[in-house]
Amino acid sequence: MANVPQHPHPRKGDRRDGSVYSPTPEIITAVQVALITGRPLLLAGPPGCGKSSLAGFVARTLDFAYLEFVVTDESSPQDLLWNVDVIARLRDAQLATAGEQVPPLHDYIDPGPLWWALNPASAARRGADEDVELSRPCSMPVHLKDYEPQGAGAVLLIDEIDKAESSFCNGLLVPLGSRQFHVTDIDETVENGADRAPESPLVVITTNGERDLPDAFVRRCVVLPVEGPDAERLEEIARLHFPDVSEDSAMSARVRELANRFTKSAKDHASTAEFLDLVSVMIAFGDDSDSDQWQLVERLVVEKPNVRRNLFTSW
Repeated sequence: MANVPQHPHPRKGDRRDGSVYSPTPEIITAVQVALITGRPLLLAGPPGCGKSSLAGFVARTLDFAYLEFVVTDESSPQDLLWNVDVIARLRDAQLATAGEQVPPLHDYIDPGPLWWALNPASAARRGADEDVELSRPCSMPVHLKDYEPQGAGAVLLIDEIDKAESSFCNGLLVPLGSRQFHVTDIDETVENGADRAPESPLVVITTNGERDLPDAFVRRCVVLPVEGPDAERLEEIARLHFPDVSEDSAMSARVRELANRFTKSAKDHASTAEFLDLVSVMIAFGDDSDSDQWQLVERLVVEKPNVRRNLFTSW
């Protein structure tokens, strides 16, 4: 593997940190509407079109904290709110010597991402008053490296909500709609803190359309379909991710040609992320790749034969 070409500015996997993003006018308006109305922003579109990255970009733009929750088929609405570490509490109770007090229940409360988004001060205290002595530290999870927000707000990404059953969406109707929920285990209501920005938190939800979402849930959201970009926008996205392209006329022409082919033949199947993978390999190979090698690259990155059900006929 010693002869593997090296990219001058490698792009490793998907960029979910929001540091590189080119919002369309429709996206900007949708975010503004969601902030004004306090409704979740539901982004619907194919995988790899940049839905998830928008949340990180908005957080950076607003200087808000960023939190995320990736939905699976085993996810519960409770995971976004809070959970109780009953195993740790039982262990501590069994290990406690005679006359020794078991720590308060608050010590075993694990705040979920929506709690952190609404009221980080309360989450850090696990819902306990200031006079309650806690033995377990609690801090907000960090999902964006090298980013320290200063604004009094948060952006929460709930990613791929269509992976869960409809009961997951139904369980979030009240917490997302009212921006508050009751922690029954400690009889505490979590709501936006007095020091929070009025437009916070902004909840961004993504769906790949693999499963229909309940109408009651959709009605409570600002909904924006995110379509695949055209050739001109693909070029713009490539230049954002790989600034060197603009300085190399030959490479710029190759990217333009690739964008035109990509949107013409692979538009309904491949993603923006796969296009960026192709550009990354193109830059790394430079002029060293022959036509046979590049055809193999396209099969590896885009066609993915025997895995994709609809193989490309024009690539």
